[in-house]
Amino acid sequence: MAVATAVVCSGCKEAPKPAAAAETSAAAETAKPAETAKPAEAAKPAQAAASGTNALAKADPGKVTLLPPLNLKPKLFCDLTGECAIPDELALDGKGHILVSMPNCLEYEKFTPKIAMLDDAGKVSDWFVNLPLHPKTGKVHPMGMEFGPDGNLYICDNQYFDDKDHQSRILRVIVKDGKPVSCEIAVEGTKLSNGIRFKGDKLYMTDTFFDLPDKRDQSGIWCFPLTEIGAGKPTLKVLPLAKDPHIITTFTGKPQPAKTDGGFDQAAGADGLAFDSAGNLYCGLFGDGQFFKITFNADGTVKSNIKIIDDASFQCCDGIWCDQKTDKIYLANSARNSVHIYDARNHTLQMIWENADSDGKDGLLDQPCTACLLGNKLIVVNFDMPFPGLINSKHDDPITVSYFELP
Repeated sequence: MAVATAVVCSGCKEAPKPAAAAETSAAAETAKPAETAKPAEAAKPAQAAASGTNALAKADPGKVTLLPPLNLKPKLFCDLTGECAIPDELALDGKGHILVSMPNCLEYEKFTPKIAMLDDAGKVSDWFVNLPLHPKTGKVHPMGMEFGPDGNLYICDNQYFDDKDHQSRILRVIVKDGKPVSCEIAVEGTKLSNGIRFKGDKLYMTDTFFDLPDKRDQSGIWCFPLTEIGAGKPTLKVLPLAKDPHIITTFTGKPQPAKTDGGFDQAAGADGLAFDSAGNLYCGLFGDGQFFKITFNADGTVKSNIKIIDDASFQCCDGIWCDQKTDKIYLANSARNSVHIYDARNHTLQMIWENADSDGKDGLLDQPCTACLLGNKLIVVNFDMPFPGLINSKHDDPITVSYFELP
């Protein structure tokens, strides 16, 4: 397939320059972080409502209010044992169907990576299986995904665990009459493609590790307009991280101690991302739970990137999902086997549930990695791929998807 080298990100920003990402990064790191409430200062729910929807209009909403835990126990939505070893992201097709990506980072030879469909009763069926293998690694690992405004499904192919040298990709599944017909390579050359969200015709994607020797613990967000990566376009080959104008903002995680247990030697960074109803973008860092709010200028360039949560009660942010009817953002905390709600209108943070190390039986959380809302059901995928620093101690059956019945 033909390759087009990225030199201009038309539609994401006007006349981008390689230095733009660094400038945004500096703003994010020098802006005064939003102070966070300590657990002892947790407010009553009634106190949080005072700020109303004004919080959406504020780049820095100030101190986050911690609400008492809901303690809603999860239930089993479906058992994926025998279908995959590792499930990851959820996507809704607009017709009430739930898709789940299955990267199978473990037991790869046993289970074919694919996109599966779950019905409302939790029954599993294949949706798309013929994902293109990477020519160098011979593997494919579908993770974050979302349908674009063109009706096609865009998927992060995370190659980082097989080859860290800029081998990750964005895949594009062509959908016709509601059915997937083929898969193409939309973008190649990223590091750890992780989460995807659309705003209008622009795709935003997190890259969890930059691995820059002079900028440790750095990660960021890419922006690709469909005018560059939509159906019929040649594969876009991005430039090296420090030079590509498609990187719109960066983050710096908290320095990690030297590792002797096989864990990451740098902070795992940008992971989940979501847009609220006002068009503000939110992103959490996996390695330390820092949570950021990104606002935009009228031309689509980043206006501000400010840390709004940095609290001891929330030290890992995996996948996130926003209900734009309420602007409540659901946050998966893989490290603690917990799920939280961030109310972007009232600037409150509340834990829904957490449990100790579990095999996921009966719906208990087993390294939750993402969530999405379907009616009053909050559906949560359990990644179950342990590594140092997480409560989850081992990969084991059953492989599950949990859910909460929200009030």
